[in-house]
Amino acid sequence: MTLGEACLRYHEEVIKGKPSEIDELNAMKHCGRLIGDEKRLVTLTNDDISIAVRKRAGETKGKKTPQLIAPATVNRQIIEIMRKILTRAKRVWHVRLDLDAFDWTGLKLKEPKERVREFVGDEADRFWGALREDYGAFVWFLGSRGLRVNAAIGMTTDHLDEPRNRIKIWIKGEGFTWVPVTREQMKVIAAEAAKAPGKAVWSYQMQRYPNRGKRRPITYSGFRRTMTTTLRTAQIVDFRIHDIRHDFASKLLRATRDLALVQKALRHADISSTIRYAHVLDEDVRDGLEALEAPAHARIGHNSGKFQKQ
Repeated sequence: MTLGEACLRYHEEVIKGKPSEIDELNAMKHCGRLIGDEKRLVTLTNDDISIAVRKRAGETKGKKTPQLIAPATVNRQIIEIMRKILTRAKRVWHVRLDLDAFDWTGLKLKEPKERVREFVGDEADRFWGALREDYGAFVWFLGSRGLRVNAAIGMTTDHLDEPRNRIKIWIKGEGFTWVPVTREQMKVIAAEAAKAPGKAVWSYQMQRYPNRGKRRPITYSGFRRTMTTTLRTAQIVDFRIHDIRHDFASKLLRATRDLALVQKALRHADISSTIRYAHVLDEDVRDGLEALEAPAHARIGHNSGKFQKQ
């Protein structure tokens, strides 16, 4: 069995129709490209996968400002999918493979620790004071719903269900999916869609003549430039576009104390991705410790004379 044949079979038997289908198909394409679709499974070595990992890690994404593929993406697209395919080939398809020959842990690239950043102090006030008014509704929606920026920017009027207060958007790993919004969020969405050209929901006003005042759909590149200007004007450092989502998640967990609810709101496939926000619950621990300390302090105060004598 070749790698190409194994990928086709794995698709048909395991991932077809699942939320992760698109992402895993994309990963298998990278494996076939970097290792070789005609490579026989029984001839695969640890070094073959290691070379594919290094090649993928050296590739870039983006045209104007190319960036190297993130280690987490490389691990997911090469190591994790190959491990799944080879494990099934051995245990289900009875291909004669020595799974112990592959050092999956050693093959993995080191991933940077996930950061969680939210507005602190008066940062939110400074941010809103510096933000352009025509981008206000869009940023408010991001901050109040916590969707990924690309998913929100891509919203169209034919994917709005106002009676049920829900929208259909592209969710990573799931494809187009209906997600709930509040009544207030739907009012804002409908109002912005009424102003936007075509089927777009979110738009901005052009600033330069001869098109000044005309509305155009918000694009990711345009939003990125606006965010850069806003953060610089507000003198907020170490804050990225995706941190709006982090800010939402942290505040939602702080308000609800419910990790499972936050997981659903963010559309995380695995709650392990949501655990990064668990630091918010440290406040509960601190409150509990302080409550425990209160009677102890009272006893210490009552016996303070004894301590002073010692």
